[in-house]
Amino acid sequence: MTSIWLWVFVGSILGLAFVTLRRRIGFRWLGVVALNIAIAGILLYFLGLAEPYTHFHLPINMVTITTVAALGVPGLAALIGLKFLVVV
Repeated sequence: MTSIWLWVFVGSILGLAFVTLRRRIGFRWLGVVALNIAIAGILLYFLGLAEPYTHFHLPINMVTITTVAALGVPGLAALIGLKFLVVV
C-alpha cells in the first residue's frame, strides 16, 4: 500500500515540475519563491543574533521560515506575538 502512495507522490512531483518548468514563467516563479525563503531565513538569523540582548529566541525551522516567507514582516511579528502569548 505504501508503494502506491510513493508512486503517486513521485508522479505528482514530476507532473508539477513539468508544468512549472515548461515555460519561462516557471523559472521566474521558482526564483521569487527561493528569494522569499532566503529573505525569511536571513530575517530569522538576524533575530537570532539579537538574542543575547533581547533574551528572545525564535527557532529557525520549516514552519517559521514558511510563515515568514509567505507573510513577510507581519508574519515575523505574528510569530513573535504568538511566542509571547503561548510561551511567556
